[in-house]
Amino acid sequence: MGKQTTIKLYDGPSLIDGKRIIVLMTGLGRSSKNTKTGDMLQTWILRYDIAPHEAIKTGDDSSVCGGCPLRPSLFKKGEVSKRSCYVKVFQAPLSTWKANRDLPVTGPEIARELIGERIVRRGSYGDPGAVPMHVWDSIPKTRKDTGYSHRWDDMDPALASLVMASVHSLDERRQAKAKGFRTFRIIDDVDQLVAGEILCPASKEAGHKTTCQSCGLCTGKINGQDNRKDIAIVAH
Repeated sequence: MGKQTTIKLYDGPSLIDGKRIIVLMTGLGRSSKNTKTGDMLQTWILRYDIAPHEAIKTGDDSSVCGGCPLRPSLFKKGEVSKRSCYVKVFQAPLSTWKANRDLPVTGPEIARELIGERIVRRGSYGDPGAVPMHVWDSIPKTRKDTGYSHRWDDMDPALASLVMASVHSLDERRQAKAKGFRTFRIIDDVDQLVAGEILCPASKEAGHKTTCQSCGLCTGKINGQDNRKDIAIVAH
């Protein structure tokens, strides 16, 4: 069991469009080399039947990414590099999908034993809101797990305790906060920060002061009295 590096947490319909999706967790047997996140367990939310690098071309990534405005298929030719998704799906998502999509689903009891007290990144690719809440509830939680969702307007409100609402404007931020979410906003310049926000401490603009693993600010809303700052990051 100790040598197992990847498990499947879910294989079933997407809450977005009902298409078959899978959730794969990687990093169980080795440390992550991601310098921004640190040594976190990664979860990949993917279409079962379509390779991720193909799904982004056809728009079938909507099953796992919903209405995210950064989906590559939404950009005109020549504009993809302007503000599109930063995830290089032909790398880790594709290799993970190829090697593990037909794994059996690991039961919650074994998953909890494998995960232990490791910190989890919900949605290294894909939106956690595409996945039934019981899947996230079935794995251990720490006070430094991270997650981000564009589905804050139409998903289970309980997810606010696990993820940040990904927003792209001050109006979206106000709406998400009214629904009980803390927010993670993409901005064009540090001058756009507003009261109640701070720069992502792991970002270049903040001087890479820490890693996501050590920071713990993107854990969603811990309770009704959570007064921590919202997070913003400069788009690259």
